[in-house]
Amino acid sequence: MSRHELSTLALALTLAANSAPTWAQGCVAVEVHNVQARQGHLMLSAFVDAESFNKAPVTAIRTLATESVMKLQVCGLSGSEVALTLFQDLDSDGKLSRNLLGVPSEPWGASGTPGFTGPQWETSKVPLNGSAIVVRLSQ
Repeated sequence: MSRHELSTLALALTLAANSAPTWAQGCVAVEVHNVQARQGHLMLSAFVDAESFNKAPVTAIRTLATESVMKLQVCGLSGSEVALTLFQDLDSDGKLSRNLLGVPSEPWGASGTPGFTGPQWETSKVPLNGSAIVVRLSQ
């Protein structure tokens, strides 16, 4: 190859590497662990910015909790980051049940590292880079 052809190829590879990643369709694979199989529903909400976090998800999924490890495809995403919040709705009332102290009494989880205070945008956001997102529900 000539120098011009090599330069053109290098430029094309650079542009391809900096263009939209493999999730360009707006979807990401999510793997949820510690699901109590055959009990209630798994509820997932996806947020793409701090302003909408825990207020207005860009997409939400409600599906029967059928397996101890659930694999979901979450679509409707845009941007470079996403934060996921999940809980297993054991009593199928559509809400995360809490005890008298306000602590969740149903299994819950979030992407990233939600910590003891519950999910926040800064600790739950993860890059949308084509990699699957793994979330482990609390026991």
